Amino acid sequence: MRNSQDNQALSPGAQMMEVFGFQVPISDYYLHRGHAWAVLEDTGLVRVGMDDFSQKVLGPADEVKLPAVGMLYYQDHICMALLKQGQKASFLAPVDGAIAAVNPKVRENPSLIHDDPYGEGWLLRVRPTNLQRNLANLFYEKDNADWIYQESHRLMNLMETKVGVTVPDGGTFIDDIYSHYPQLGWRRLVQEFLLTGLTKDWKKRS
Repeated sequence: MRNSQDNQALSPGAQMMEVFGFQVPISDYYLHRGHAWAVLEDTGLVRVGMDDFSQKVLGPADEVKLPAVGMLYYQDHICMALLKQGQKASFLAPVDGAIAAVNPKVRENPSLIHDDPYGEGWLLRVRPTNLQRNLANLFYEKDNADWIYQESHRLMNLMETKVGVTVPDGGTFIDDIYSHYPQLGWRRLVQEFLLTGLTKDWKKRS
């Protein structure tokens, strides 16, 4: 049986839309331009995870790197990472705040992040310190779908340019794109979509 915190993680009232095969929340969830998400809890904490777009592009992780409870991170600075086949993909924090909890299930089974990114695959619970200003910088509701639509077209262009593969109008992307088309380049995908080339590894803003 799930406890109340788990139920909050699942956000059962959230509405989802499919965009080129990517599941996109159009209620409850805020999306960060580096493909992390944030959802507000009744407790005052913010639950954080990685979106379905990132998971379908990179595929299931072998390991997840999460910060220690109590550490303070800032929006747009690296706070967590996935490892796959010896390669690392870092993700930017969607909000400022101190880490209140991490999900022990994903440490034991990182594939949860890929299989259920908006539910059991959540990663962090954060005690926010600048929430309203942070939320103004995130996508929400209909903007989530519009943004993923734009990201999907950027991905299409990259695949056509680098691999010669096209996605037909109305089609869907295959899951685990990197494993099917490694010639896209892990580093390119991470820099292009996770935007971590814009910041320094694991550094807090002074």
